Amino acid sequence: MIRRLTPTDFQNLFQLQQQAYQIEASLIGAPDFPPLRQTFDEFTREAPTGYVYVTNARLLGCLTYSGDTITRLIVSPDFFRRGVATQLLTHALQEIDLRFVSTAKANIPAVRLYHQFGFLVVSMTNRHDIQLVHLERT
Repeated sequence: MIRRLTPTDFQNLFQLQQQAYQIEASLIGAPDFPPLRQTFDEFTREAPTGYVYVTNARLLGCLTYSGDTITRLIVSPDFFRRGVATQLLTHALQEIDLRFVSTAKANIPAVRLYHQFGFLVVSMTNRHDIQLVHLERT
């Protein structure tokens, strides 16, 4: 089930974020991955807005956004490649006009997913020794 993210989800989401971003850091070869430095206090102050994918009271994934920009799309490592991210992205795009997202260029699965939804690379930058692609959906 996909539902709105609420503050009661923050603790579970933060733990999920740590697990998923550790795998992403390994995938892209970034031992010092900036999102892994975020503290729980910083996360709660951010107070992200978005959607969560929950089954049997377990949070399996989340998509957050700010304005028209996707700020995170994470899935439990136990549920990679089972359609969770696709369902979250489908749901979010039906609800709001999300146009922008950035991800590591080396995160090929994420780049492919965004391409499937009409996001195209519009620029690239380097941040913290990570090459980022910035995508836009028109």
